[in-house]
Amino acid sequence: MTADKPLGETPGAPTPRQPSLVPGIALLGLAAVLMVVVLIKPDMPGWLRTTIAIAAVLVVLILLAYAFRLFLSIQKGGRR
Repeated sequence: MTADKPLGETPGAPTPRQPSLVPGIALLGLAAVLMVVVLIKPDMPGWLRTTIAIAAVLVVLILLAYAFRLFLSIQKGGRR
């Protein structure tokens, strides 16, 4: 029993890697930028504002799907 391995884990078994948060942070940042652009209402045509708003909604939906997938992978890894 070592300090870095939990009880019941085989000494030679590879430790599971933590999932990367970089894609989620990038999607969150992109969604925030798109939302701010729509909210400050710069001088742009209506079709462009609508396109940016739709893109923001799509990015948020992708972010939710990524978070759900990440949640499931963490739950699956904890069951063993």
